[in-house]
Parts: sequence; structure tokens; C-alpha cells
Amino acid sequence: MSSSYSAWVADSTHSSIVHEPDVSTTFLLDTNVLIDVVRGKTLQVPRNSNIMVSSLSLVELAAPNHMDVSVAEAILSSIGISDVVSVSRGIATLATELRKVQPLDVIDACIAATACFHDAILVTNDGKLLRHPVVMTSPFPIHLGIEDEIE
Repeated sequence: MSSSYSAWVADSTHSSIVHEPDVSTTFLLDTNVLIDVVRGKTLQVPRNSNIMVSSLSLVELAAPNHMDVSVAEAILSSIGISDVVSVSRGIATLATELRKVQPLDVIDACIAATACFHDAILVTNDGKLLRHPVVMTSPFPIHLGIEDEIE
């Protein structure tokens, strides 16, 4: 976990967005956002942004549709997402801590912890996650300022 995340947690009182890293912004897309994008909604992010998803989103995308995970991976690839992050011991530990702060489903806690662990903004439309007092979040579609250059 990065030291900037630790400092942010200590000072955090709400989770409404705006986290502005020094170099580029990293976004982690929640499963509900992936579904919206697959259904045709446009994903606009600032230029030089990193986009990632949790490996658990592959499960959430594939399981209800009775598809193989490789099909879910192909869907991600078709919308330009190749960075799929596995759940590590550190992410699992952080997910447990996030659930102590606010009740979350296990998968949602792991996805949120993945965003925190990678100092990313979690893009979601899940109300519980948007209101979490520790997780940096943004609703989808991402609301960009005029100064942001869209890719």
C-alpha cells in the first residue's frame, strides 16, 4: 500500500471524489460500470489515465450470464481494458478493515480494497460504496472538469 493512501485514510471524513494524484489518475471500474459500458454507455476518462478492474468483476460479469471467464475477458478487451488485478493478501486484509468501517458484501469490499490498495478512484454506481467514508469514489459517468483532456 502506498504511503499517500495511508495519509489520506487518516484525514478522510467522506468519500465524494476528488482525489488528484501527482502524475496520472488511476480508475478502478466496478462491475456495474462495466455492465453499463458493455451496454453502450461511453467511458470518458482524462488523458493518461490508467483503467483497471478487479478479477472479481470477471466473476460477477461471467457468473450470472453463465459464460466462461475467457468470454468476460474478451468483453473487457473489446472495450479497451487489459489491466485485471488479482486479489492479494494485502487487498484481502484491507477488505476486512473496510467491512469493519461500513457493512459491505465481501466482493464489494474486495473491489473497493483493490482501488484503495492501488491508490485508484473507484468508479461505481453502488450507493454503499459511494458513501463509504474511506474509499475514494466517483459515480459513473465520470464527471470531468473543463481542464481535463478527454481521451
